[in-house]
Amino acid sequence: MAVVEKLPLADLRRRHRGPVIGPDDGMAFDAARTTFNGMLDRRPALVTRPLDVNDVVASVSFAAGADLAVAVRGGGHGVAGHCVGDGSLVVDLRLMREVVVDPQARTATCGGGALWEDLDPPCQRHGLATPGGTFGDTGVAGLTLGGGIGHLMGPHGLTLDNLVATKVVTADGAVVHASEEENADLFWALRGGGGNFGVVVEFTFRLHPVGLLLGGLLMYRLEDAHEVFSTFRELTAEAADELVCFAQIFRSAITGDSGTAVSVAYFGDVDEGRSAIRPLTDGIAPIGDGVRAMYYPELQEIFGRMPFGLRNYWSGRFLRDLSDGVIDLTAATFEDPETMGGVLVECLHGAVRRVPQEATAFAGRDASHNATFISTWTDPAEDERRIAATRAYSAALAPWSIGEGYVNYASEMPSEAPDTERMQRLRRIKREYDPENRFRFNHNIAPQ
Repeated sequence: MAVVEKLPLADLRRRHRGPVIGPDDGMAFDAARTTFNGMLDRRPALVTRPLDVNDVVASVSFAAGADLAVAVRGGGHGVAGHCVGDGSLVVDLRLMREVVVDPQARTATCGGGALWEDLDPPCQRHGLATPGGTFGDTGVAGLTLGGGIGHLMGPHGLTLDNLVATKVVTADGAVVHASEEENADLFWALRGGGGNFGVVVEFTFRLHPVGLLLGGLLMYRLEDAHEVFSTFRELTAEAADELVCFAQIFRSAITGDSGTAVSVAYFGDVDEGRSAIRPLTDGIAPIGDGVRAMYYPELQEIFGRMPFGLRNYWSGRFLRDLSDGVIDLTAATFEDPETMGGVLVECLHGAVRRVPQEATAFAGRDASHNATFISTWTDPAEDERRIAATRAYSAALAPWSIGEGYVNYASEMPSEAPDTERMQRLRRIKREYDPENRFRFNHNIAPQ
């Protein structure tokens, strides 16, 4: 509080047309600092809500003059809660959500605060889409900068593989355009390096025709997990790009529900899709079959919504392969009735695997799967136990891991991650664009 009282806020408010919210603003400040993860209670020095790039420049320049670190909020859905940092200036982009679609060029440009439910519908009105995640209410920015695993990655790659241009406000307040043709090093780093390099105020994506598809969830009993995961592995090992499936086992501490599930997305003829997933419906009897013809916006809602305010801890690893050992570990973990949460296994195949590893800063290009333990609960007294169980599963994946984790699903990054050429290059670019580590509220890449 004392720090904020000394800040020259009158000058900032003259230059910044969007709201400027501080601790003295009571309920407005408390609302502004609330994040997805109810475990976190962080108090920034200040929150700004810019209306445009000029406001973002004013915020970042003010932070530099006041020697404040900068946190950046897009959708605010990240489990680690990096969008709000203690003592930081939070640049909250939620008033910058404009979307412009060019159906002839097959591109879409959106503001840094856009959610996928802002971007997907105007694209689908033209029969187009770009790979997003699996929830419409998550932010475009965070998902893109960390990777973008989602339903469309088989035919079209990760979200970041479809990013063609950005506009960035860097730590010195400069407005920089980054693409393959302009500031290519920065563009490389943005695609997988997270929010380490500046405030990305604008994203332009490549779009693809996406029409009627086959999608939905197949539900199975919890005790069928071993067979379900084994069948999922065999099916996806030979799957065409058009078929993207994720497998999950869960026991919810919130609802009491439990089971095993496989999500289905087939981007092609609906009848051909039904034939393609026959091993999941004929070999094992699902207790629920929600797979049907639908369009992409409905596919993005099949998992429902994860509400803000629950307590969350997530941890996982990229895997070399979905071995018998991983399947045994996953099924055995949930044989204990005290195990709560879920393990999500995503198969990385198709277009994702055809992009050269060095083309972007994404860490999981060599992985065949991503496995993540997702723990969600309500009682603070459970924190220690839930976190320990999540970490234990993730650590047990070490024999099959490539040594890296997916930043978008990580409460904390793996301590054993190797110091690769990729990380060395990221540090060099960090030193160029943010030598004082002004943007440090992220899975941080320290400049030194």
